[in-house]
Formats: sequence, structure tokens, C-alpha cells
Amino acid sequence: MRIFAPAKVNLNLLVGPCREDGFHSIDSLAVRVSLYDEIVLKRREDGKVVLACSLPECGPAESNLAVKAARLLKGYLGSRGVDITLRKGIPVGGGLAGGSSDAAAVLSGLNELWELRLGQERLAAMGESLGSDVPMLLGPPAARMTGRGEQLAPIHVHEFAMILILPGVSCDTRDVYRNFDSVPQPMGSQLDYAVLREAPSTWRRLLINQLLGPAEIAQPVLRKLRLELAGKIAPPVCLSGSGSTMFILCDDLSEAEAVWDAMPEHVRRISLLAEPNPW
Repeated sequence: MRIFAPAKVNLNLLVGPCREDGFHSIDSLAVRVSLYDEIVLKRREDGKVVLACSLPECGPAESNLAVKAARLLKGYLGSRGVDITLRKGIPVGGGLAGGSSDAAAVLSGLNELWELRLGQERLAAMGESLGSDVPMLLGPPAARMTGRGEQLAPIHVHEFAMILILPGVSCDTRDVYRNFDSVPQPMGSQLDYAVLREAPSTWRRLLINQLLGPAEIAQPVLRKLRLELAGKIAPPVCLSGSGSTMFILCDDLSEAEAVWDAMPEHVRRISLLAEPNPW
């Protein structure tokens, strides 16, 4: 079975103080986009879960979320095993929830491959135990995420094109949140997501990511890139999640191509175009 696991972009991200459980409350408007990891699942009859990954950054199998998802489902059929071949297209540590998307894809794929017939709510509950982003990547293509991110409300977002800038550095989520906690700020008010039905050019300057400053402290190259582009293009440059991926939201492919042409060559080399993921 071949599955494509899409990246997630946080359009708007508000953050609350650290909770007693060690997590921060968030309020985010998020979308899945057309940047993918490719996963191939093949049955094994010896009960083993074996991972082959295209990048060393995937880390040891024991800590990989795709493997954890498979082992979680093995509790229903202990004799079953699977070969997981993971070809990374989503950068590791880029704030695009690649690991969570891999876990969601494996849960959904093995549910079908192993004929478990678990319902969507059950899979989402299992996914929550793996990571706060997993339920969204099992659910609607666009959603408001609250709580730790596991509470979802589907939203509708106008069609768009997006330029993703992949700086080639990773932001350690723990470092970014420590930076956030060192300079406390109140959790903002969420954008009225009814406006998302309009063309992005009417609301993209309202977008906020309260982790932007903390991420730029962790990786100063992000601020350097953002300020460089601010003098050359009209749309704002935004940060997804805790970084390091930045994005430029455009009304359509035509506007995205015009923005692309105005970007410096060295930035184009680390960028790509994406559109909504409809699944």
C-alpha cells in the first residue's frame, strides 16, 4: 500500500502559558498542503515492524512516530508485522508536522491493510496518544485546533497558492517554547475564521504566530530571511508552527508566480510552491 502523508501549515497560531501537564494551550487555524512524505506499507507475517527511511534525520526506529503508530495498532493483531518504507519530502524539524502526518498515514493505512475496521474517532484517539497534531492529520483538510491541538473544528479556507521557504535549519520545539516562556505574553484573540472564505489577500496581514519571535531567537537566519523578503515582495512572510518553515500566502498560482519572480535567487533555491491538500 502506497500512501502520501501531507504537511500541515499553521496559518494563525496563538499560544497560552504552560499548563500543569507541561503542554501549552494553542488556538490555531491550520491547513494541509501539497507537500508530502511517501509511505509504502507491506505485510510481514513474523510480527516485526521494520522501518526503512530515506533520510538519517528520521532517527532510530524506536523513536519514529510511524513505527510507534504501527506498534500501537499491533495490539489488536499481535501476530501481524509490516515493512514501512518512508521517503521524506517534508523537512524534519520544519514545523510542518511531518512525523505526525506519517503516524496518521500509518494508522489509517494499517487499519485498512490489516482489516481492523476501527472507526475514525477511535483512530483519532489513538493518534492523540502519539502527538497533538495527529488527529488533525487524520481529520479535515482545514481545521481550528485548540487544547493541545487535539480538539478540532472543521473550517473552510478559500483556495490559495503558497510558497514554502525551507531554510535548511531545524527549530527545536522545546527551545522555541522556552524562549516563549521567558517573555510571557497574553494569548491573543483568534481571527474570525469566517473571513477565511475570502481571498487570502484580504486577510493574510491579520495572521499572527506568537512563536515567531521565539523561533527567530532560536534561529536568527529566519529573521534575516523575513526582513530581506519584506523589502522585495508585497505579501507578508509568515512562520508555520514553531519553525523553521516560512510561508507566503497568495490568492492563486498567478500571484504566487509573480511573487516567486520577485524573490532573490538564493531564496528561490530553498523554496517550493504548494496548494491545498483536499483529502
